[in-house]
Amino acid sequence: MEELKKLVEEGKIKYIGISEASPETIRRAHAVHPLTAVQLEWSLWTRDVEEELIPQYRELGIGIVAYSPLGHGFFASCKKQIG
Repeated sequence: MEELKKLVEEGKIKYIGISEASPETIRRAHAVHPLTAVQLEWSLWTRDVEEELIPQYRELGIGIVAYSPLGHGFFASCKKQIG
């Protein structure tokens, strides 16, 4: 995080985001430099993040980038044939 913070200060990057981090890692990283976003799996199948992670991100003002929001294509295989 220190190196990423330096890049922000030098104007080489504008924002910092991380992916799939534990709540402790998020807090430690955010203490060094505010995080803009965190990427995590959040879907109809993985709702456990709503209990601990989402409230933490809201508290810290961190945006969320959800991946696999439709459950890794589960609903794509449920489409009806027309015709």
